[in-house]
Amino acid sequence: MKIAILTPNKSTATETFIKNHIDFLPFEKIVVFGDKLPYLTHKDKPSLISRLYIKYVNVLRKILGKKPKSLKAFQLKKLLKSHEVDLVFAEYLITGAEVLDVCKDLKMPIIPIALGYDISLYSVLEKYQEKYKQLFQYASSVIVVSKHMKTNLLALNCPESKIIYSPAGPDSSFFELQPKLESKQVLAVGRFVEKKAPHLTILAFKEVLNKFPDATLVMAGDGVLLNVCKDLVRALKINNSVRFLGVINQEQQRELLEESLIFVQHSVIAKNGDSEGTPVAILEAMATGIPVVSTEHAGIPDIIEHDKTGLLVPEHNIQLMAEMISSLLSNNIRAKELGMHARLHVKQHFTLKTHIDTIAKVVNKSAKAK
Repeated sequence: MKIAILTPNKSTATETFIKNHIDFLPFEKIVVFGDKLPYLTHKDKPSLISRLYIKYVNVLRKILGKKPKSLKAFQLKKLLKSHEVDLVFAEYLITGAEVLDVCKDLKMPIIPIALGYDISLYSVLEKYQEKYKQLFQYASSVIVVSKHMKTNLLALNCPESKIIYSPAGPDSSFFELQPKLESKQVLAVGRFVEKKAPHLTILAFKEVLNKFPDATLVMAGDGVLLNVCKDLVRALKINNSVRFLGVINQEQQRELLEESLIFVQHSVIAKNGDSEGTPVAILEAMATGIPVVSTEHAGIPDIIEHDKTGLLVPEHNIQLMAEMISSLLSNNIRAKELGMHARLHVKQHFTLKTHIDTIAKVVNKSAKAK
């Protein structure tokens, strides 16, 4: 069994959930990047011969009144054949939709996985609606990482029998951490983008400081809203209470989790429809044993039961989020209790092994049905 993991570009391969598929799926694998022409693996380089071939073939086809051939399709078909690939695993539905015709031509199975914006962004749904329907018809299974994605797929006429729910799980190393939960440090890890609403986290924390002036908010990550958030912190005059760390590695993340009391993420539906799947950073915090304060958004309620394995508030309700954070800052015993229940819950239901095993079974089943 040899599979090709297709991901939009090299940068997405470093995202935790995709990297885990690359590292842990128990098959011989090649990783293919397809955002720019042509499709390539890490070892491949653009072929001048293939570009010239397609160029002159397209001239000839134009003379004959036929549609031009796609260089991307040509290159991908050549790559899959030369590497003797048995099945394509497409990261994001968009990737699956873009390579569907090639898989059909090769009679090759394809399994797409929905990860977030690809099944929530209004413009994407409009653009790919028909192509998605064709993808759902051809694919033997479609994997989703949150339950609300299933509703979106059903609305696009994906057969319910093909939908497999499998949220991405945290690396086992997070279960080994031993946070003391004695500080007043609140941690947020994630991109500074609209759907993660870091500005709302800051506004909520400003309210927390009224009761706990010695509390600290640490924010790690990068994105288009980072400078806006820095400006907001300065305008609120809470510079001494908020730290921006930029992009961090997993080792730094683990250290921050061990020294923090609360993990916070105020996810919301963005104006363009963009929303979360099931945030891996939240699962990692829960696996560590840190209580999470987050929102009733997308796949988050799938993993957090309010007041049992974490605390949830409605989207945009910064006042209630501030109250939830304050309640844990004032009660370490309650914080430890929620963290303990969260760790147990994730260990029982949402491990990385469970996620990888589920995908492996789907791949094997699809390959056998070929």
